[in-house]
Formats: sequence, structure tokens, C-alpha cells
Amino acid sequence: MIKINDFVILTKKVKGIEENSVGLVKEVKKTKAIVFFIGKFKEIEIDLTKIETIDVAKTGRPKGTTKEFSMKICNVCHILKPIEEFDVNQNAKAGITRRPTCKDCRKVIDGVALKSSEKRRMDAIKPELFFVCPICKKASIPGITANLVIDHDHYTGNAREWICDSCNTGLGRFKDNVELMQETIKYLKKYNKSSK
Repeated sequence: MIKINDFVILTKKVKGIEENSVGLVKEVKKTKAIVFFIGKFKEIEIDLTKIETIDVAKTGRPKGTTKEFSMKICNVCHILKPIEEFDVNQNAKAGITRRPTCKDCRKVIDGVALKSSEKRRMDAIKPELFFVCPICKKASIPGITANLVIDHDHYTGNAREWICDSCNTGLGRFKDNVELMQETIKYLKKYNKSSK
């Protein structure tokens, strides 16, 4: 029986929401439920016959274990997919770690690869002895105290600048999205006020 706060998956595509999309039950009626579908950030009323409960703890690979379930929830689209739909990210002490994002969503995140002509251009001006990251202003010895990477525009494939790998990871986490970074600044300012 489906209850409030149960995680559910959609058994058939409904109202533009894909089959196997994961949602959270907000309200249960006699034959329907109000479900918030996480990947679409959308709440809809749906027949109970079109959803089924899911134990989200039995997806992916639980932390600290080598066990891997056959299905995993993508952290972007929030659709339950076969584990093979997630690329291997790295080998960890506790076994293989898979990317949190499915292959389809990775294509969108990764965007256009760095153009080979841009790579050649950037390789010709790669800092060798000393480097100051244009974002964090940290000084480093390339390859010794920091790894440098070519930052590029994921829409055009054009290079921007050499930056440190930490800043590159940060930009990636914020999806090169100015609005998202402005929200982050607002968040930090909110808490900086309280610490004065």
C-alpha cells in the first residue's frame, strides 16, 4: 500500500514524465496520489495503478560496500536505470565506483568536447614553471603543487584559459552556470552576515 513519503517509480510514461522516473508521494487519495517527480521538479496527480513503491536504498552501490545493485537512480534525471547505464568513474577501496549521472545525462553535462585546434593552441601556451590560477589566484608549480587543465566552453568547444584542476572541478559542479553561481554567492552572503 502506497503511503505519504514513499518513494515510487512511474510504471508508464505520463504527462511528459518518463517511465521509471522516481517520485515522492505527497498525498494519497482513494485511487490517486499527488507525487513530486524529482527529476522534473514537478508535482502531479496520478492513478495509483501507474506507480509502484521503490526502496531507494537498494539501488546503486551502498557506501562502504562492494555490493552493487542491478539498478541505479541518476542524480540528474532521477530515472531508475540498469547499472550499465552509468559509466565506471574510478576504482575505490570498496570496489568499482560508478558515475552518479547516467550516460544520457552525461552527454548533456559534458557538452561539446574541446576542439583539437584549441587544444594545440593551448598546449603552445601552457605554463611550465609558474602559474597563477585566474579564478582562485593560487600560485603553483604546474604538475607539482597543482595540476593545470584547459577550461573550455561546453557549448562551442572553444578553450577559455588554463586553470587549476580544483577550479575546473568547481566550475563543473556548478555546470558553468552563472545563475547557479550567483545563487551560491547569495547563500554564502546569507551566512557571512550571521558570523559577524
